[in-house]
Formats: sequence, C-alpha cells, structure tokens
Amino acid sequence: MDIRELCCLLKYAETTEEIDGKREGILGLLPAAEIMIDYDQQNWTHQYDLWQHSLHTVLGVPRGIDDDMLYLAALLHDAGKPQCQTQGERDGKPNMHYYGHPEKSLQLVKREIVPTLEWNGEFLSETEKKRLFYYVAFHDDHVSFRKKHLRRHLKIASFEEFQKLMLLQTADAKAHIQVPVIEERVQICEALAGEYGRELYQSIIEEKKAQAGRRI
Repeated sequence: MDIRELCCLLKYAETTEEIDGKREGILGLLPAAEIMIDYDQQNWTHQYDLWQHSLHTVLGVPRGIDDDMLYLAALLHDAGKPQCQTQGERDGKPNMHYYGHPEKSLQLVKREIVPTLEWNGEFLSETEKKRLFYYVAFHDDHVSFRKKHLRRHLKIASFEEFQKLMLLQTADAKAHIQVPVIEERVQICEALAGEYGRELYQSIIEEKKAQAGRRI
C-alpha cells in the first residue's frame, strides 16, 4: 500500500471494517500508528479504543471530498494521546486525561510519520503537509459562533480549510459517547461547516471592506 492508496481507502470506505481489513498495509506504511491498536482510552466520553475511535472519525468525514489530507488527519489526529495520558477519576472510576494531545499528535506527524513516509519514497507536497499539520494541530480547538474564533483561523488557513476542519471536528465529536457537552460541540461544528459558517465569513469580509472604506 502506498500513501495515495491509503488516502483513497480512507476517502471512499463505507465501513470501519473495510479500513481495518487493510490494517497490515496501513501499519506497514505508518508504523507509528501501531500504538493506537487496542489502546484503552479509559475516558468517560469514549466507547472505542483509540484505533477504532480514529476509524470512526474517518468514516464520519463526508465521503469523497477532494482533500486527501483531511482523511489522513482523521486517522492520525489522536496518535499522540498515549504520550500524554494523565491519571484522573470520575465517580470513583479511572478517567484518563490527555492534555496537550493535539500538539503531541502534531509532533508525531511532523517528526516521525512524514519523515518515515519520505524515507520510503512516499512524498506529500508542501501544501499538503501544511493542511495536514493544520488539521491535526487544531482538531480539538475550541470554537464557537463568535467571530473572533473564525478570525483567528483565517490568519493561518483559508476559509475552505477552516470549514474542512469543522467537518473533522464534527466527525471526531460524533465518534464519542453523545453526552450533552459533546452534542453541543457537534451542533456548533456542523453549523460552522455549513451555511452559518459561510454567513459568518461573509460578515467578516463585509466588515473588512467597511473598515477599508473608512480609511480612504
């Protein structure tokens, strides 16, 4: 399996079983991902081990979007979790925390996964790497309906990339147990990935035009 075959699999698979059936090929290409297999997250909002959570996140991203890196990010977004597990407890039971896991995942992708791919003759373009790093780094970023959050993302990514990030965040959230805080996150991210997000973006554009007009 090469990187394009993997991305095609992630982009068009209809079940997690279809992806998992290619596990040997995936791990041959991405050996650093093996740590996710059977990794018990021990967190009250998670019903899947880390590997299965990642596969359900991949399947939660709409099929066939023309951005391979969105699907690769969905597979690898939590790969750094085992490096930052901290002990916690809820209702007398273990409840692990993973503070800073997006940064750990980003470091793993940047320093190990992408270099391993390149060592084996599998190359991503610079623009692909930029998108992959953005999606992984911000997959757990707090967002809301406030313009300041969108403005912050527009400093580092295009609006189209931001909306794809919201698709990833939605898929990630839906691969959790649907407690109220997760359901709220799904609602916000779905709205920002859709028409509401476009309206918010257009409002920001109009504000910029008005400010530019006042400076003339």
